[in-house]
Amino acid sequence: MNSAFIAIEGPIGVGKSALMDALEKEYGKQHLHSFREELEPNPFLDKFYEDKSKYAFQTQIAFMLSRYKQYEELQKSLKQPDLFVGQRLFVSDFIFEKNDIFAELTIENEHEWKLYQKMRDILLESSKKFIKPDFVVYLRAGEKTLYKRVQDRVRQTERLRIRDIDGDKDKGITKDYLQKLTALYDRYFFHYKTSPVLIIDVNDIDFVHEASVTSSIIGYIKNAMDTPPSQNTYIKLEW
Repeated sequence: MNSAFIAIEGPIGVGKSALMDALEKEYGKQHLHSFREELEPNPFLDKFYEDKSKYAFQTQIAFMLSRYKQYEELQKSLKQPDLFVGQRLFVSDFIFEKNDIFAELTIENEHEWKLYQKMRDILLESSKKFIKPDFVVYLRAGEKTLYKRVQDRVRQTERLRIRDIDGDKDKGITKDYLQKLTALYDRYFFHYKTSPVLIIDVNDIDFVHEASVTSSIIGYIKNAMDTPPSQNTYIKLEW
């Protein structure tokens, strides 16, 4: 196994956490260092749920700055001299740039969107010194699959509410929201150029509860570590 830094990405409900858990179990703490996204509390989030159009800009700026700060912490870990001594795989469950997906989804005001882009570009320029992932694993699935998985999570945790019809003050995750989100994720990662992307299509496959499917995904990741991809690669799992 070659030393590597990889990032795992995908929309809510796709199984990022499950894959991270599986990789940690596969390699153990001696050979894997995982870095999971933990955003700071967003002071605008409650107001955003009350009036999305008014507070989308402030909410996304707060999220972007929080992600940038956390990505800086990740970089400090990556630059440790002994990082790859006994810890040969470094895995992050997010990339900083993906904030654009949610900003485009929520910021409707043209002037606020242009201002967001200017602030984003300043941070992107600063991030050019960052160590980039050897490749990104993009777990993709359609909105129907994601909606079902989020519903299953709701039943287990009762932390989210789901509705079929959007409501202005509804904090739940709707089918319409997931449809727009998956379209943006696809567009973003199918054309991502900063690092090669290993696109693994898990639509209609419950790999979270199927050990054999998870093992297959880990196999593709191991192959990519041994022979790093030079371009975006699409893999459709058949099960």
